[in-house]
Amino acid sequence: MSPRLKISNYVIERLSKIDADESTGCLFGLMYDGTLLVVGLSLDLFENEKNTYRQLLLNLPAEVELCGVVKFGEALTIGTRMKEILQDVDITDNPLVMIVNEKKEMKAHFLVHDKFEETKYEVLNSEDMWKQFVHVRLNTVLPLSCEATTSGVKNILQNKRKKIASGQVSFHLDGTSVYLFGVASDVGLTGTSSEATIGELIDSMNPEQATKKKKHNTNNVEIVPVNLVMKTTKDILSDKQVKTAVKMMTTQRKPAFCISMPLRIDTLAIIHRNTKLLELYTVLVEAVCRSLRLLESVLLEQLGQEGIGDGAGLRLPETFHFLPQELGHFVTRIVPKGIPDELMEKERRLLHEQLGIQQNKPVFRRGNAYTEKSGGRLVNPHEAIPLPPSKSDVTVALVRGRYTYHHYMQDNFNDDGWGCAYRSMQTIFSWFRYQGYTTVEVPTHRDIQQCLVKIGDKPTSFLGSKQWIGSTEVMFCLETLLGVQSRIVFANTGTELQSYAPELVHHFQTHGSPIMIGGGVLAHTILGVEYNTDTNEIRYLILDPHYTGADDLTTVISKGWCGWKPSDFWNKTAHYNLCLPQTKPGI
Repeated sequence: MSPRLKISNYVIERLSKIDADESTGCLFGLMYDGTLLVVGLSLDLFENEKNTYRQLLLNLPAEVELCGVVKFGEALTIGTRMKEILQDVDITDNPLVMIVNEKKEMKAHFLVHDKFEETKYEVLNSEDMWKQFVHVRLNTVLPLSCEATTSGVKNILQNKRKKIASGQVSFHLDGTSVYLFGVASDVGLTGTSSEATIGELIDSMNPEQATKKKKHNTNNVEIVPVNLVMKTTKDILSDKQVKTAVKMMTTQRKPAFCISMPLRIDTLAIIHRNTKLLELYTVLVEAVCRSLRLLESVLLEQLGQEGIGDGAGLRLPETFHFLPQELGHFVTRIVPKGIPDELMEKERRLLHEQLGIQQNKPVFRRGNAYTEKSGGRLVNPHEAIPLPPSKSDVTVALVRGRYTYHHYMQDNFNDDGWGCAYRSMQTIFSWFRYQGYTTVEVPTHRDIQQCLVKIGDKPTSFLGSKQWIGSTEVMFCLETLLGVQSRIVFANTGTELQSYAPELVHHFQTHGSPIMIGGGVLAHTILGVEYNTDTNEIRYLILDPHYTGADDLTTVISKGWCGWKPSDFWNKTAHYNLCLPQTKPGI
């Protein structure tokens, strides 16, 4: 019997944008409760290399597997290449075949006994996706010591994978007393009921957070941290003296260079909240093995480079997880530490092509990496606010990507009454960091003042003062510290500001960066606009840097420190300057 079929709305949107006549691609998904959920896709760029999609799978969270193919065109036929891909599908007995025609109409078929059976599918939106699924992130360090040769690296990492898969390791869920054990133990699970699910465990760990999440859904990804525990006790026979007659042989070997480094395992798995904790063990084993294979490929690639063949100059591998808005699923990259992003553009470009995403902005630079740490600051608080209802004559354009909310009194620094423009600039700066355009740290108030003094815009006495800055100063600092150009828009009155609505819509649709606006003695951050083209009415999504309280999402939203404001929010008699930071095409 064929499974029920659901397809992530991210996959549907990407398929509708890809122009690839008569070409094929791979579909990736996971199974739960008799349902196949398609979460990702890749384009088949290398028809002569059969396992390119297998290599890509190592970059996806465990539990996501090859589940079928997509064909762009009209004909529902299986060619040689499609057969090769479909033979590798083992997540289901009935591989999925999707057809996308020139009109972007999509039909799904399961292959049942070598015959196509068209099937209906449900589109799963992002909100439901994050409600139903959680990620498990395993972090541990394994020692690596071996000869600096291809065979040396392959053998040692193969042995580590075998040990992990043998059931001799256990896993501990951080913040709980729950341990998971393998086949080498008589106990599968301790610390909770054997019937407990991962969702129940998460909710019991932080019931208050679960309530807040329901009240203000920000589409946050839930990630459960896990540790790996290696077996350290000796086998029973190891303490006994067992005498055995063996043949002796001596060999003489040439001196060899060795690799000795701590190998950090940082890997993800995605699972449904209803998954029982007992089933998590095999998922975590697969996640570790994927990470070890990725690490192996990075080390071998370095050993093959000129001058590193003896292990000298070998760099520690670093793991980064990415959650691009276009994909809706994580992609893991492991890169040698210290190599600048600029030198890895070719690899990133290939990944963009393979995943079928645009090549005009960074997605897989280090700065784009997903992080749960934000210095205690709120990330994208505006996502907790429902979008305005969709109307044919109304355009809604919003900030694209992540940023952190910077406001008065953060960092134990009292800037109440004078630092609003500084805080707005810090929010903008954080956006450029999260989008991968820079790795420069968000500047402090003093950093901003030093920048303005250094370029000659302010006198030395400006350092350490409480003097305001405006849109022009923000523009100077963005250009000096980031190399980012900005457009300055002048409005003589708050009423005149409304006439710039089309320009603001264009900015968010083209660049997607937050806008700083200063007028009189106040500065704010604009995160989006709602523009009615018939009535010329406009609303602004405002992030207010004048907030002085704790970084609590409920308070920020309910008290209107982040929210939609009508056009009369602006003073009708004050003049306003807007700083619109521009982005450059890049990858």
